[in-house]
Amino acid sequence: MSSRLSVEERRAHLIEAAIGLAEKKGVAGVTTRDVAQAAGVSLGVVHYCFENKDALMTELVKALSTELRESIDTNAAIWDGAGSGTGALRELVRAGLELLWQNVESTPERQMLSYETTTYALREGEQTPAKLIIAREQYTFNDATVGAVLENAREATGTRWTTPVTSLSRFTLNLIDGLVLRWLVDGDSAAARTQLDLLAELVASKAE
Repeated sequence: MSSRLSVEERRAHLIEAAIGLAEKKGVAGVTTRDVAQAAGVSLGVVHYCFENKDALMTELVKALSTELRESIDTNAAIWDGAGSGTGALRELVRAGLELLWQNVESTPERQMLSYETTTYALREGEQTPAKLIIAREQYTFNDATVGAVLENAREATGTRWTTPVTSLSRFTLNLIDGLVLRWLVDGDSAAARTQLDLLAELVASKAE
């Protein structure tokens, strides 16, 4: 890796190396030395960019969550010409969920890694409470992503939520988590999309 890379570029390179390793050998099996070797840098470079493995894992989680959010942000045109009313809201929420789902289907290894980082943080957190930050960062960011989808849909259709959007986003993310895990088990995309239809209808029922 070129010595002329900025610190942020180095960090991004190391995070991508860590993701590749974690997909192959699991989060628990990844060491900072492994990451240094995979990235082609010295161990000192890794520790210059990240205080320790936990700091690296926290940024790995953020990177995975950012990919999910960008799957929607890069398709901002879905908010244009949506129409108005709860019917239009339902269609728009479903369109946003579809963009999320397309990202899921195209990255099954990363979806499994996302679950693994959560369980890793929870298991390790029993001995090191600070590790819980990894899982909490993950869900805080994903809640914000789903909340942004719901708020964009509401604004575009001139509707208002009758339930706090924070509760709706949390509920929606909980169901998406279950859908993704079930899909990883059975690979039934048609069934998953049927569930997304039901989810969009349920969410839209909480607006007027």
